[in-house]
Amino acid sequence: MIAFFKKRPYIFFLLPGFILYTIFVIYPIFAAINISFFEWNGISEKVFVGLGNYIELFTNPELMSQMTNALGHSFTLFVLTVLLQIPIQIIMAYMIYIKSKGKNFFQVAIFSPQFISTPIIVFIFTLLFDGNIGLFNRILELIGLGHLTRSWLGIPELGIYIVWIMITWAGIGVGMVYFIGAMKMISFDEIESAYLEGAGVWRRLYYIVLPQIKTTILNLVLAAYIFGMTIFDFSYILGGISGGINRNVDVMSLFFYRMAFGDQNPLGGRVNENSMGMGTTIAVVLFLMLFIVAIFQISLMYRKEEE
Repeated sequence: MIAFFKKRPYIFFLLPGFILYTIFVIYPIFAAINISFFEWNGISEKVFVGLGNYIELFTNPELMSQMTNALGHSFTLFVLTVLLQIPIQIIMAYMIYIKSKGKNFFQVAIFSPQFISTPIIVFIFTLLFDGNIGLFNRILELIGLGHLTRSWLGIPELGIYIVWIMITWAGIGVGMVYFIGAMKMISFDEIESAYLEGAGVWRRLYYIVLPQIKTTILNLVLAAYIFGMTIFDFSYILGGISGGINRNVDVMSLFFYRMAFGDQNPLGGRVNENSMGMGTTIAVVLFLMLFIVAIFQISLMYRKEEE
């Protein structure tokens, strides 16, 4: 055993991190999986029910309705991020990369909302979209569209889109910084050669830059998926534990939290008596959704490296 460690001294450097990762990440995952097989409210004695919680989750009409609603909203955040936010981040990063005028100011201005706490961001946008004093309605009136003014936060169909606007405003600078870093890894000779051959700014972006930052784009798409599935604070602050009007801002993490820790019981006594059992069941389902996509992304990247 001693000889084994002498030949591999790097194990001593990896061991502390591995122990901490096991305690705070690996163990909680398996502990949650174990709890999902029991009927338990977090206090009383656990009763083993096998796959009973999973069967109830997918067969109980009310639970299924809440889960599909929350899942749909989480996917909406993911799709909007991929189709709108990531392209905007790429364009902003490219404009800074090619050293447009005022790039330092815009880089700081775009990234600075990252340092504002979530409650403050929600408060700002609540004022912005308020039906009586909201700035958005005032702008509509100034440009002659006063007939469109309304209480935007009171329209259930718009709830999740307002959440996405908040998330985008707060975090768009983070992805932009990643893309700037990826663009700085591109050989300057390629950019210069394309410029000398007459390629314009946007042709250089399409033919030179984008093909070489594909890995970063793929990573941020995965990050957007994980973020969409795990976002909690914006929906909770804006809509409370119920997920807003008609659950219009409900998302998967909030659904899990409501089932596991919510004071009000939407389904009668059954779920309160089994709050932790059902809550961890939802958490395990969410983990599997994230894990499968992550494995697919890792295998795809590994295949590209081999090619």
